[in-house]
Amino acid sequence: MLVQTANSLRVAVLGSGIAGSTVARTLADRGVQVTVFEAGRGIGGRTSTRITRDADSPYQFDHGAQYISNPKTNLFRDALDRWKEDGWVKHWSGNFCTADNLGVTLEQGNEKKERWVGYPAMHSICQNLLHHKNIQVILETKANALRKEDEDSKWELIHGKSKENLGSYDWLIATDRNSGAHFRKDLSSANVEEFRSGIRGIKSVKSLTAMVVFEQPLGLDMDGIQFNDKDAKYGSLGWAARDTSKPGRDREDGKECWVLQTHPDAAKEILKGTKKIQEIREKAKKVLVQDFLTSIPILAGDKDVNLPSVATAIGHRWGAAFPIPSREYMEMDSHLIADKQFVACGDYFGTLSGRIEGSYLSGLSAADQLCHEIQ
Repeated sequence: MLVQTANSLRVAVLGSGIAGSTVARTLADRGVQVTVFEAGRGIGGRTSTRITRDADSPYQFDHGAQYISNPKTNLFRDALDRWKEDGWVKHWSGNFCTADNLGVTLEQGNEKKERWVGYPAMHSICQNLLHHKNIQVILETKANALRKEDEDSKWELIHGKSKENLGSYDWLIATDRNSGAHFRKDLSSANVEEFRSGIRGIKSVKSLTAMVVFEQPLGLDMDGIQFNDKDAKYGSLGWAARDTSKPGRDREDGKECWVLQTHPDAAKEILKGTKKIQEIREKAKKVLVQDFLTSIPILAGDKDVNLPSVATAIGHRWGAAFPIPSREYMEMDSHLIADKQFVACGDYFGTLSGRIEGSYLSGLSAADQLCHEIQ
């Protein structure tokens, strides 16, 4: 049997979010050749940045993860410090508040939280992690995996649409738990039932997003607003952020880009009876934008405030946002199936699930487990 070493390994990673980018970079730094397959048009997963195709002046939105908060672990604190030093993230200074039935409460003094964002866009973190001589990134490619149980025991990856052979790999790392879902083909022939059966107990908090551009500034003295979902006057809103207030996102034309996100109950209500993705996007856009327009006079404390025109708006549904992990998954940071040379990682592992920090720690764990196996 051929002894595997880091320098001789070929590893495939499915997904380019924080977990996928972290495991890829950690392995690449140790000499492993890594190929990252990303189904979307851009890098980043839930830290991806939506950039419109407007020819003259494209709009951009951090439409998933909004910011990085104070680290809970030393491992991630060290990583965040490195990202700051390298200019991958910058501090998001602004006015943040909570809106509920008692009114609008501004964060002040010791109550102010630290918030960090990718610079000049949220996806910059993953882009920088994946910029390495040992990493190849292949975009717009959903790869289906087949485990060959022969003398070589390789993973064969096949393009989900064209059926083109994407190559043979020694190890496979899956970073999206939906890869193992019954409705997906990514791992249906992979013979990793231990993983596929385990993820069935993990639920997600539904999340819908609208990205909206206003022709002129709103005049609101607030950049991030957390809404109390028990207050009906704010409708479906759970969070709103002035994206153009983040470092590197300001515009010269005076237009404001905002990201609106639902609270969980509203997302479930909007999704009722709607299955087609385009219909879901349209409903998300319509409901969130209208609720935000209705809320602006309340937030401004002026019922006669002039509302600027909407230049454009886009709706989006996150299919696996905000996971609710089982106790089993909370007790591990990644899932190694050594005899299949397979590792799963992602934001649904550990006690910090759903956070950028949790995704980073899971990717780090996956790399460590793989390297430990080949020692």
